[in-house]
Amino acid sequence: MLSKPLTVGIIGGIGPEAANRLSQLIVELADARNDGQHIPVIVFNNPNIPSRVDSISGKGANCLPALVETARSLVRAGANFLIMPCNCAHFYLRALRDEISVPVLDMIAETADHVVENFPGAKVVGLLASSPTLDTGLYGRPLAEWGVETLRPNVVEQELVMKAIYGPEGIKAGRKNIAKEDLTAVGNSLVKRGAEVVIAACTEISLVIDSSSLTVPVVDPMRVIAQSAIRSARHGLGRSHNGRFAQSLRRSTAAGV
Repeated sequence: MLSKPLTVGIIGGIGPEAANRLSQLIVELADARNDGQHIPVIVFNNPNIPSRVDSISGKGANCLPALVETARSLVRAGANFLIMPCNCAHFYLRALRDEISVPVLDMIAETADHVVENFPGAKVVGLLASSPTLDTGLYGRPLAEWGVETLRPNVVEQELVMKAIYGPEGIKAGRKNIAKEDLTAVGNSLVKRGAEVVIAACTEISLVIDSSSLTVPVVDPMRVIAQSAIRSARHGLGRSHNGRFAQSLRRSTAAGV
């Protein structure tokens, strides 16, 4: 363990409530007995970062420059490494890493590792996520490496998911009740189709859906990356500069390969 923990920087504003929740999770999961045992955290909630959905689809401004500038601001403020509470923003992870001087941990990779290690018998994982996260295979690719199939909602269900996140009665609008009902219905549909685990693969979805919502375990990537950030802050980055804490042998053993 380091004599002094490293400082975590959170690229926030994508969305703002998710960044606040991630910061709170780091407090909750730190197992600290006094103020001095907590993890130093800097949050930049920058709502001026363009929509990741529109950026990836080519329908809006490229969000990468604003992500880079937000990250650089956190580094200037003293962050030793960064995390992003937005799943689809990880589409730009490699490009972001190329532009800044400190590591950015990979929430997608960490979550895939978590699923393989903690649910080794699961062969089908359901995804509740924004359309770009699904379409770009951010979760599908790493899970497929270990023989895990991913299920996505059908077209009508995915429209409900996007409405629950972005609609006028959706989570980004500060309204959660209808969104939670719709997301629970879509999650249950994935379970009926064979999902043994469901990933809340959008940080807004993490705000309303957990394992009490469905009949199968629900994995929250924000909780996973919060735990990874705590370990890295206390024990050093080590191999995690590539965004992967889990060792290949440990992952292979958990996957039964």
